[in-house]
Amino acid sequence: MMDYKKTIIVVGSSLVFSSLTGSLAVAKVSEKKASELGGDTLTWAGAERAGNNDGTIPAYTGGFDNNKIPAGWKSGMPYTNPFPEDKILFTINASNVDQYADKLAPGTIAMLKAYPDTNYLHVYQTRRTATATAKAKVDIKHNASNAILAPRGAGVVNMRGSTPFPIPNSGVEVVWNHVIRWRGGQRVIKNEASFAPQIDGSYSKATRTINFFFNPEFKTGGPRDDIIFFYTAKLNSPSRLTGEIGLLHETANQSAHPRIVWKYYTGQRRVRRAPDAGYDTPSSDADGLFVSDQVDGINGAINERFSWELKGKREMYIPYNNYDMNQSDIKYSDLIAKGHVNPKWTRWELHRVWVIEGTLREGSRHVYGRRVLFSDEDSWQVSIHDMYDTKQNLWRTMDMFGTIFWDASMHWVQAYASYDLQAQRYYLRGVINQEEPFVFDQPGSKGISGYTPAALRRMGRR
Repeated sequence: MMDYKKTIIVVGSSLVFSSLTGSLAVAKVSEKKASELGGDTLTWAGAERAGNNDGTIPAYTGGFDNNKIPAGWKSGMPYTNPFPEDKILFTINASNVDQYADKLAPGTIAMLKAYPDTNYLHVYQTRRTATATAKAKVDIKHNASNAILAPRGAGVVNMRGSTPFPIPNSGVEVVWNHVIRWRGGQRVIKNEASFAPQIDGSYSKATRTINFFFNPEFKTGGPRDDIIFFYTAKLNSPSRLTGEIGLLHETANQSAHPRIVWKYYTGQRRVRRAPDAGYDTPSSDADGLFVSDQVDGINGAINERFSWELKGKREMYIPYNNYDMNQSDIKYSDLIAKGHVNPKWTRWELHRVWVIEGTLREGSRHVYGRRVLFSDEDSWQVSIHDMYDTKQNLWRTMDMFGTIFWDASMHWVQAYASYDLQAQRYYLRGVINQEEPFVFDQPGSKGISGYTPAALRRMGRR
């Protein structure tokens, strides 16, 4: 277990409320404290604006500089590396990992030691590129002094936009910040590939089309205003999985409006509610290496089966600004190695992260007994997720390879890899190198009609 004794807990007020309470937890901070957001001490997201003492983490200066957009780039093209001038500062591997252990997740250390001859981290200069639109920043400041936890920590009320708790008081608030973080506020269509390589490195490919539609009516009043986003996932290959489709309505206040999942069953050609979807349901294309609530770092009814403790904030090497691994000239055979992603194509930087530990509640069932999240202070994106079995053995670790989507003013992951230390295999999801490019658009309220059970049925019959 990681030693957190030297970690300083940073909270928004003197009152830290338990996420186990059955009543509304008063998570909001004072107007005076909220006014610090976007000022000299805190960024719009609640991160520390200042750099660290030794200069290895710079001060935040506004996020991604659009002057860095590569010449000739147009929407629909791959997001090519805007920092080609950056050089590798140093490399961490099994021979020197102990020197950097205080700034690495236990799962990262375990992976370096498990593959001493082939696995390493190329560390680059830190670029604090996370950004958001002006309206998103206004909403987040509003949330700081208004948003509160729903009963049992099962969601958020009195919020708007994204990032309900930029100055968090508890672990569950940080996790909700990840679930409802700023992700562009529009529709995103992504064609992605996934792989579950065998121990010898051989693999087969699965493909799916992901459709995120961030609800334009969220917190605006009306019957659908508690839905954060609508989501569909349609498997296109291999043939044994082709046609499998899921539809999700993800809600903010899950104590009043539980998330709803439907599935289209190809054999029956019918749509049915799937109340057991999520949690530790195995992902159909992951060969038992990955469960549903790992998608996107962590998702779902996050406080129902786990209680969350805020352990503090620390400096860590995490994946960041990973553009090279997503380029069309990098073939999947170049990216996929035995035991792990080819580290040649990944980029790691030193950032401050929130550390949150989730413990399985007594009487609850899940394959994981404990999980530790490392959430980037600038974007609230979970960057690394360590998972322990019910005997407290480190079982899996997940790296989230984030980039900036500059035309949507957001930081998001393009791909992620979940490593199973016991099986000595991994599951890689979200890669796009040889797939169709991202599509961003905003169909407005009329687009909601495409995310109903009837629409799901039509998708399945095409």
